[in-house]
Amino acid sequence: MEFTSSPLHKAQVFWRGLLLTASLVPYWTSPTTAQVTVEAVPSHVAEGDNVLLLVHNLSVTAPFFHGYKGKNVDQRKEIARLVISRGKIEPGTVYSGREIIFPNGSLLFLNVTRKDTGVYLLRVTMENFDEEKAYVQFQVHPSLVTYGTSPTTAQVTVEVVPPHIVEGNNVLLLVHNLPAIVPFFHWYKGKNVDQRNEIARLVIPRRKLERGPVYSGRETLYPRGSLFFQNVTQKDAGVYLLRVTMENFDEEKVSVQFKVHPK
Repeated sequence: MEFTSSPLHKAQVFWRGLLLTASLVPYWTSPTTAQVTVEAVPSHVAEGDNVLLLVHNLSVTAPFFHGYKGKNVDQRKEIARLVISRGKIEPGTVYSGREIIFPNGSLLFLNVTRKDTGVYLLRVTMENFDEEKAYVQFQVHPSLVTYGTSPTTAQVTVEVVPPHIVEGNNVLLLVHNLPAIVPFFHWYKGKNVDQRNEIARLVIPRRKLERGPVYSGRETLYPRGSLFFQNVTQKDAGVYLLRVTMENFDEEKVSVQFKVHPK
């Protein structure tokens, strides 16, 4: 299913081609000798939801990342590689179009399927060409919510990815715990439902994405409500509100806040 909107020629619901568009300038972390690890967030995910393979203990001087499906370094199973020095991200053989790689090597899967279940390998190459490998596994379960059933009682939440943002980088407001069917999403800048501060709305039944008064052209709204900002500025810092309307027209609102640090 594809969403189109004539006024939203810049903001596409379904991305075209390679959506590995995270900024190639990593946010600052102090160098560390701790071993690189990867955490699946969440480790058990329902089919159709999103999962983030979150990298921890990363040195700031890591110029190369490779992500693989499986336990081994195998180019036939490579998802993507990130080459910081050349400002380049390259899709691998098993890239599906649903993956986003971030400047710190973290890998986001959108709209997961049962086939995504399994082990993943991150290979990190340091400035001195030493390598570290880290493994992570997650399980995709059938969705417990189907057409004609009650929506989930879990509270909708929004996570800021990455949590530390430097001006000029990208940030994703990642939505968790959505029911299987959500017909309407609205995003606002600020704490309140205010049409003057609306960024965008997504109307699933009409296959339509509508921009709001404060849409800047740098936002992308995904089919499950997550909001992606490119090239953030300090003016983007602040509180954002997601309003979700369910099939029975019940509403949930969730706020999230992020800061943007100067370069």
